[in-house]
Amino acid sequence: MDDKREQRLSGGVAAVAKAAGVSKSTVSRAFNLPDLVREDVRVKILEIAARMNYRPHPAARALRSQRTHIFGAAIPTLDYAIYARMVNEFETRLSSLGASTIVITTGFDNRDVFESVRQLVDRGAEALLLVGEVQDARLRDYLRQSQIPVVTTYSSPPDRSVPSVGFDNYMATAGAIDYLIGLGHREFAMIAGSTAGNDRQQARIAAYRDMIAKAGANGKDRVYCHEFEMRGGANVMKQILRDHPETTAVICNSDVFAIGAMSACRKLGLRVPEDISIVGCDDFDFAELLEPPLTTIAVPAAEMGAIAAQALWEAVARQRPVVAQDVATRLVVRGSTAPPGAWNVT
Repeated sequence: MDDKREQRLSGGVAAVAKAAGVSKSTVSRAFNLPDLVREDVRVKILEIAARMNYRPHPAARALRSQRTHIFGAAIPTLDYAIYARMVNEFETRLSSLGASTIVITTGFDNRDVFESVRQLVDRGAEALLLVGEVQDARLRDYLRQSQIPVVTTYSSPPDRSVPSVGFDNYMATAGAIDYLIGLGHREFAMIAGSTAGNDRQQARIAAYRDMIAKAGANGKDRVYCHEFEMRGGANVMKQILRDHPETTAVICNSDVFAIGAMSACRKLGLRVPEDISIVGCDDFDFAELLEPPLTTIAVPAAEMGAIAAQALWEAVARQRPVVAQDVATRLVVRGSTAPPGAWNVT
């Protein structure tokens, strides 16, 4: 175990011991040899340790002279290829360096993920990859106190206290809207994911509303939020066309939504892009195989995974600080977008 890790662990033990009025060795036994500690003393130590967010690192308990070479990744879901692609590259890069990866899913709401993420550390993770801004106050405190190397992905939060390897969701969406406005569209709607604890969706919606207002176009308040699923995209698209049949362009904050939206248009007898243009986000492998091929924002998932893996490896193996790095997105224009045409919903 490196000197910095040793110092952090020792400092944590000392703080718990002082608060509990016992020796550091008693604190160590409370965790490692509980049968040797009086029950009331052990309970007191564990309660104080929990309040102070202290848990002994599993590597320190098992073998204090070696690292675990385990890295943790907490992502929203494995149901969608965009996250699987990033984690696969993350794991592949670390495996080539002799490390292993533990992956957990936390959902899309980042306001209450502390316990899930801490389990990665309890299982031996020496560094962490997260998705999106850290909005859980307990997790922010824990990361600051433990000083464990961490990097967030998929966004570029203004607060760089937790380094990010991500992209500017606001600018990516603004670029797509600007392209559609340039085609002549003035009647817009957006299909978005849940915004609760999700800075990526919040930024994309903000960009959509700002760009619509700036252009003097219509649809600023036509933001429809739904859980990530293709059926949801189809159902929301039908609702958009019922509520606002004048809509000529729909921005989907996921290719998953876009697939459902295109399916709904076909069933309603609408042509894409002649009657309505649809833009996705992610650039899944199948996006170019759709009919018509999907115009979408290409997100460099594999690149984020590779950069994050290298940054965390350097932090653990060579004690180098993790430095925030922005990656570039691009709008891939395909056949699902065109200048607006005249059509009627029957």
